[in-house]
Amino acid sequence: MPGRDTKTRWEGIYARHQQGCGVEELPRGSTLAEIARACDCSASHYGKVWDAVTRRHVPTKRFKSPSQARKARRSMLDLLEKGGLPKEAPLRLRDALPRFVEDAKAGRALNKKGKPYKPRAIKSIDQTIRLHVIPSLGPRRLTDIRKGDIQRIADSISEKRSGSRVRGVINAIRSFYTWANQRELASHEPAEEIVLPPVEEKPRERIATPKEMVALLGALETKDAVPYALAAYSWGRRSQIERLRWAEVDLQAGLVEWGADEQNARKSEAAKHVVPLLRPVWTLLREAWIEQGRPVGDQLVCPPINITKRGLLSMDGVADRAAKAWEKAKPKLTPIGLQECRHTAASWLDPAGVSPKTASILMGHSIPDRQPGAAAITLARYTHLMPDALEIARKQMDEWIVAQIARETEAELVAAGAE
Repeated sequence: MPGRDTKTRWEGIYARHQQGCGVEELPRGSTLAEIARACDCSASHYGKVWDAVTRRHVPTKRFKSPSQARKARRSMLDLLEKGGLPKEAPLRLRDALPRFVEDAKAGRALNKKGKPYKPRAIKSIDQTIRLHVIPSLGPRRLTDIRKGDIQRIADSISEKRSGSRVRGVINAIRSFYTWANQRELASHEPAEEIVLPPVEEKPRERIATPKEMVALLGALETKDAVPYALAAYSWGRRSQIERLRWAEVDLQAGLVEWGADEQNARKSEAAKHVVPLLRPVWTLLREAWIEQGRPVGDQLVCPPINITKRGLLSMDGVADRAAKAWEKAKPKLTPIGLQECRHTAASWLDPAGVSPKTASILMGHSIPDRQPGAAAITLARYTHLMPDALEIARKQMDEWIVAQIARETEAELVAAGAE
């Protein structure tokens, strides 16, 4: 494994120390004399030149002596002055990954849709490759990694992780190699045609009735009920609920803006949208606002209970507390997840009479679900959302929920009388 790289007294020449070398203990900014005294390894040396065409530093091969590295660097500079491109030695995967991250952050590396990667996606790819690929393939050169190497990684991960997780790792490798091929750092796709394990995720089929949702939320403290209510009555996604701030909630008009945090809370441009607050979540948000001391501005609607690294509420903690509360309820209540609450909210739209176009806006989807027999082009392009459509949808949903709860209660009384 490589150790630390340090500057030398020659311009553009660097020393790469071996792992465990004494220079690793030195603080950043140490002098050359301090580095020389601390070094207790046989460091290799290489040069760097700036290529204005590709807008990156190009390193030479590594040599035993600084003089060899200086000579190689001069040769590369001569090539650049003559208009030629220096021929770069094939990069090792562990050295190429930081370059990919740098290009992705600068917007030079693009995703499969031809758009810049979001910070969260860059972080995910970086962490995934470091965790699952670097340990076994890090020292290998990009050009030497083959399909069989990636297949072995997929097979080893599938023994402990889900099929969807394995796919996430393979997709990260594909994104990385797409970037490498575009820059002629590699000329093959080792992650293509990999045999992947089946995805055996349990489908989210849990749909609560309006009356059941009232009972589920009623069993929770306000701080834990708010996230579930935002999903069930305002069609919120988990990442949006975590990052929702009071500045994005209008308690007077009864509106909430989803996806204001562009980098972390949006799946698409359509995910930035305003939806009406239905009566149950509107009331609950007022209670939370008062309990939190009437906050304004950038304060989180669902603040973390304990200090966390992300500075956001732990939704896993919310789920654990909710599960315990529902277990103790009398009668005992069947647990429900945040995404299942969102699915529940979606399932209520059709029986409440909300149009498909309005439903797509409320859900934050790019296009609406198609009605059987309806012309797709009509729904997608020519059915415009009227200014009062969201208010009409709020009225439809509120009235339907009240009526549905009344019907459920009546049916329960009839069943109890029959017994």
